[in-house]
Amino acid sequence: RDGGSGGGGGGGRGLPPEGADTNLYVGGLPPHTDDQALRRMFADFGEITHCNVIKDKITGVSRNFGFVNFVHSSMAQEAIRVMNGRNIEGKTLQVRIKGAPASNPMNQSGGPPPWAQGSRPPPSGGPSPSGGPPP
Repeated sequence: RDGGSGGGGGGGRGLPPEGADTNLYVGGLPPHTDDQALRRMFADFGEITHCNVIKDKITGVSRNFGFVNFVHSSMAQEAIRVMNGRNIEGKTLQVRIKGAPASNPMNQSGGPPPWAQGSRPPPSGGPSPSGGPPP
């Protein structure tokens, strides 16, 4: 991409440079969704440069995911914020930066790992179930 705005202001702290995070993975699409329907679904968030639903090479049937590429990362971030987890025709959308793990849809760095926010089983070799030392 072109060099664009360079360092930018405070709004981009912790995010990749402008343009590096404009391509979204959209999973959980209803089976009949085509490229035009996907574009309509995300058009309210800004200018889309490319949009496609991935189809099976042999049957031509949707594989229920696709990609939407926005002009600016701010548009992509807003689309993630609004659309991730939204229910469309009984299917829950998963919207995130392409290549980002599902637990970090906006691909932001920092913060505790995803498992630290919920309960995690104790590591093996911990205290015995009785809670006390052996006799």
